[in-house]
Amino acid sequence: MSATQAKTLAQRIVATHKFAPSIAEILEEWRQMRRDMNRHVYTAPVFIGKMSPEAAQKIREAKQRIHENQSAGIGPVSPELVQFARQFFPEISETTVQRNRLEIMNCKSDREKELAENSKFRTTMAMTAKGDITLFIRKII
Repeated sequence: MSATQAKTLAQRIVATHKFAPSIAEILEEWRQMRRDMNRHVYTAPVFIGKMSPEAAQKIREAKQRIHENQSAGIGPVSPELVQFARQFFPEISETTVQRNRLEIMNCKSDREKELAENSKFRTTMAMTAKGDITLFIRKII
């Protein structure tokens, strides 16, 4: 306990107790003071609201493409990704791979990590009737 903390504690005790406090009351006051010191108050980050015109234009273009149900400008799907997806679903089309590219990429990277670590688990994919791919982990027996 520093000298300033002791002074603050003494001021708190004098303010709350008329007569000589017990050791338990002093300890309780000290614990409350420590809790108050350790309590962090959340302050929201300050947003200055300034953005470069080029960044704002890119965001507007991406919003427009999304609004028109186009791809977000990611580009064509790599042949390796299509080949990896066809290991699970031989009849999968490239448009389905394009739509589910993030799940397929996550599955591929997780698989590579699991094989490198010789893990007991494998990440696999399942396709719904609508063509949406979901990932799940399967334990190897």
